[in-house]
Amino acid sequence: MWEPIRFLLFSTAEAMAAFFLMTAMFRLKGIDYAWQALFISLIMNLQSYMIREETSLSFIAPIVNILLFTFLLATVVKVPVLWSAIISIAGVFLYGAIQAILLVTTFKEVDSTQLQNSSTGALLQAITSALVFILSWFLYRFRVGFTFDFEKLRLKWEHTIVSVLIVTTLAAAAFVMYAADLALIIIYFVLAAGMFLYYALKKEREEG
Repeated sequence: MWEPIRFLLFSTAEAMAAFFLMTAMFRLKGIDYAWQALFISLIMNLQSYMIREETSLSFIAPIVNILLFTFLLATVVKVPVLWSAIISIAGVFLYGAIQAILLVTTFKEVDSTQLQNSSTGALLQAITSALVFILSWFLYRFRVGFTFDFEKLRLKWEHTIVSVLIVTTLAAAAFVMYAADLALIIIYFVLAAGMFLYYALKKEREEG
């Protein structure tokens, strides 16, 4: 019983830390979207846990997480979809790099294969998340980061493109999960996609 709770708790802390890092890096005010990011973090970690436990497709979890972050930035934060993808990839990869550095320095005596489902692995997640939260605060507080004119990379019919991408990703994920007989993951993807579509359509109506 403790393992799923521990996984969700520390993985959600990681996802939120990565979100605040990616927004701080590009001078975006991530705190304004904390509740939406928390919801999506829970969604992505539920599907990550089920993929890890029930299938041999755990390698796709980071890809799905990057896609969910991209959709979050595009539909909620209102960043053009291309920049959303760039920001998501940069944030996730930098978080991973920081954790890798910790792994080969502070945790160098620990066999990496023993980190999964262990208190040591949870400790690594907690330390990494704490450091990344501090780094994100520093970047935002002292206005250190990249500034770009996001609108220059905004595509024509971007709302439609984002909506189509969401539906396509949902359909592909549903097919994979149906083949693995994991109906709950399909439900989680539906919830996530519904949220993104809501924000995309709401913004389109506002601009119309």
